[in-house]
Amino acid sequence: MKKIIYLALIMLFVIILGACAKATPQSANEMINPGDKIGDFLITTGDEGKVTYGWELDECTHQENKTINWCPTTVGTKVNVSIGIYGQDLEEKWSSHTYEMIINGHPINLQAFGSIDVTHPIVGQMRYWNVVIVTNKPGEIIVISKVVVVGGDSSEDTTTYSFNSPQ
Repeated sequence: MKKIIYLALIMLFVIILGACAKATPQSANEMINPGDKIGDFLITTGDEGKVTYGWELDECTHQENKTINWCPTTVGTKVNVSIGIYGQDLEEKWSSHTYEMIINGHPINLQAFGSIDVTHPIVGQMRYWNVVIVTNKPGEIIVISKVVVVGGDSSEDTTTYSFNSPQ
C-alpha cells in the first residue's frame, strides 16, 4: 500500500511540475511569445531603464549596406532587439508601419510583446517593440527585422547578437 501511495505522490509531483513549465517552441513555425526560450535564450519584455538598446552597444559592427550586423554584449545583459521608430508624427508612423521579426528562424508574436517608448540622446522620443533577449550562458542568436514605414520606406536588418562571458 505504501508503494502505491509513494508512486501516486511522485506522479502527482511530475504532473504539477509539467503544468508549471513554459513550453519552448519545437518548430520554426511556432510563434514566440514573452517568456518562451530559444535554446538558452529567454525571449521576454523589459522595463525602461533596465534594458540595453542597439544604439547603446558600442562595439556593434555594421556593414555598409546595413543589412548584416554583429553586436557583442555580455551574458546577463537584457537587450531590446527591435528597430526603433522616431521622428515627427511618431503615433502615425507607429500605427501605420508594418514590422516582422524572426529570431533563429522563429517568428515573433509582436502584439504579445507590445511596445515601449524611450528617449534617445540625439533623436529624442523613440518607440520599439518590447522584445528583449537575455541569457545566462555564452552564445549567439540571429535576429531578422523587416520594417515598412509611412511613405513606403523599408528596411531589412539581420543582426547577430553575441553574448560573451564577462571579462
